[in-house]
Amino acid sequence: MPRDRVEALEEKLSRLEEQMAALQLAYEAGAAELQRLRTLRARLEAHRLPLSTLTWASVCRAMGWPPGRSAHATVKRRDPTLHTLLHACLFDAYCALDRVSYAA
Repeated sequence: MPRDRVEALEEKLSRLEEQMAALQLAYEAGAAELQRLRTLRARLEAHRLPLSTLTWASVCRAMGWPPGRSAHATVKRRDPTLHTLLHACLFDAYCALDRVSYAA
C-alpha cells in the first residue's frame, strides 16, 4: 500500500475524529437544553395557564388573583416561583422588579 494513501487516510480520520468530538459536545448541549425546556414546560402545564395569550394580567386572572395596579408585581408577590418560571420560559428573562435575569 502506498505510504501517501496511508498518511492521507490517517489525516482524514484525524479530522473526522475532531469533528465527531465537536458534534458530541453540540449534541450534549442540545440534549441538556431539550431536557431543561421539557422540565419547564411540564412545570408550566401544572399551573394550567392559557399559554396562547399569556400576559401578566391573564396569569392573574387564570390564578384567580386581582391584577391590581401591576399584574407583574401581583404574580411575584403571590407566587414567586411561578414568577421566576414565567420569566425563565415565556416572558423576557429580565425582571424590572428584581433587576435580574432569570435564565433557567
